[in-house]
Amino acid sequence: MKKLKIFLTGGGGFIGRNILEMLGDKHDFLSPGRSDLDLTNADSVFDYLKNNNVDVVIHAANVGGNRNPKWTGVDWVSEKNLQMFFNLVRCKDFYKRMIVLGSGAEYDKRRDVTKVKEDDFDNSMPVDQYGFAKYIMSKYAQNVDFITHLRLFAVYGKYEDYKIRFISEAICDVLLGKPIIINQNVYFDYLYINDFVKILDNFIVNKPKQTFYNVGRGETIDLISIAKKILVLTGKNVPVIIKNAGLNKEYSGNIDRLKSEAKNLSFTDFDKSLTELIVYYQSIASELNNGALI
Repeated sequence: MKKLKIFLTGGGGFIGRNILEMLGDKHDFLSPGRSDLDLTNADSVFDYLKNNNVDVVIHAANVGGNRNPKWTGVDWVSEKNLQMFFNLVRCKDFYKRMIVLGSGAEYDKRRDVTKVKEDDFDNSMPVDQYGFAKYIMSKYAQNVDFITHLRLFAVYGKYEDYKIRFISEAICDVLLGKPIIINQNVYFDYLYINDFVKILDNFIVNKPKQTFYNVGRGETIDLISIAKKILVLTGKNVPVIIKNAGLNKEYSGNIDRLKSEAKNLSFTDFDKSLTELIVYYQSIASELNNGALI
């Protein structure tokens, strides 16, 4: 079978690196870095896609989609994300399908996002710049037939920013003998990156019936439970410090639509995924930036 030619944006990021590592032999990927292609430059994107004639565009690049303090107060996050998206959209003549990695933030994280369904979209409009940009992308996707929009909630795994992403940060803290610090307990629908890439490949190979899909495990787990699991799996004994009592707003989606369509959908046992991630961080322990984990 001929390999699909795929243009992947954000190939140097957490999700992009895992996509290339897991699917690089199965498909023919083009994934230029920022120094080679500025996705906010309309002419450059147009010329690149015109000259490469790809089958599928996977748009995984974004700015401002995490808790990194560098994005606090930045007023151009929406602008840059929308520039990248619409620069790709306007080149539709040069590819067949587009898969956009959206976010549960589109449902507006000011409210309790609990097992939300795809049809709950637009019941509330997000005001944060990242969520608003993803919201606008969804509004556009509602009116076209070439976009598949995957709403992710909490994906974790190797290559994520271990300085700010809870699961990886907690593992690294424990390995360095530091306490696990939780600002406030909260329930997330956490999805292991290996499972996400398999789900993504299903959408690459098989044309979906719908435009929008919530992507997760369909189960929630709270941060305190994850911290306890990490302590057991590492055999370490460090304090778990919770700064604020009570529960923060849940962040999870209903995945019935995904389960009804994705072929052979299965998920890695949560403890097994944590063990794999612990082994990964043990293998790069000498590279961990001790000071950055405080």
